[in-house]
Amino acid sequence: MKSRRPSPILGVASAMINEASDTLVSGTSRFHHSFEASVEMIQPDPNQPRKIMSDADIASLAATMEERGQLQPILLRRDLLAKGRWFIVAGERRWRAAKRNGWSSILAIEHDGDPEVASLLENLQRVDLTPVEESRGLQRLIEEKGWTQDQAADAIGKPKSDISGTLRILTLPADLLEAVLTSELAIPKNVLIELARVDREPARTQLLRIARDGHLTVRAIRRMKDRAAAAPIGDDPKPLTGEGTCGVSFRSLERVAKSLQAAREAGCPVLGKERDCLERLRREIDELLQTPNVGA
Repeated sequence: MKSRRPSPILGVASAMINEASDTLVSGTSRFHHSFEASVEMIQPDPNQPRKIMSDADIASLAATMEERGQLQPILLRRDLLAKGRWFIVAGERRWRAAKRNGWSSILAIEHDGDPEVASLLENLQRVDLTPVEESRGLQRLIEEKGWTQDQAADAIGKPKSDISGTLRILTLPADLLEAVLTSELAIPKNVLIELARVDREPARTQLLRIARDGHLTVRAIRRMKDRAAAAPIGDDPKPLTGEGTCGVSFRSLERVAKSLQAAREAGCPVLGKERDCLERLRREIDELLQTPNVGA
């Protein structure tokens, strides 16, 4: 009886299966398979930390994806109320770019973990997330999860001091935060955190004014804080009275002088109404010093 020769087709198929088995993800793998999801069946997450997405940025990303393809899948979670539909966990900019290019599908991975944590983590890793978006997203996550700052630090993988500083940004005035959010003011995160830690007046008011003018630095803040800490604490004494006095609280004048010295040494610019006020003060001081018997 003749032995049957092995089929060359089956041999090739067997070799391909063996080769593929080395690269395919098994059912017990910790990694999820990527798949093509219909662009029209996807919708953004309403709780997305990033609130500002410029058309120019989306157009630039769309051009890159059109030229090089989609290099990284987006993360999706199932919409439990609508079969076949998805919410974006991370990757909304890529989805918007795909829509702009007219793509019918986009590469995705299903995410079954905590979507808020995953979304925030991806956004925190982006360099173009504003400090206000980061701090608001972090605050929302802590409130919704009922976390302490220690728990948030463990989940996100950052020191508690960084979590505390980021949240402190939200204590700054709303108009300043809005200007940073819309990129009207380009104030770095470390400057905002340092500014938020200033709670003594009038240093805080003066630093906020400098911040709104776009000239604030960490060095200026720290010098101002040092000067404020060295200034005397307590109510001003009653104005001096009697012959040879001008009825002015000299302790108040000493504080003004120290504040001006701190601003000068910190290199703080003098702009607008502040300059007008200082020029008027200089004129009044010059005229007062020219008055006979002053200081006698």
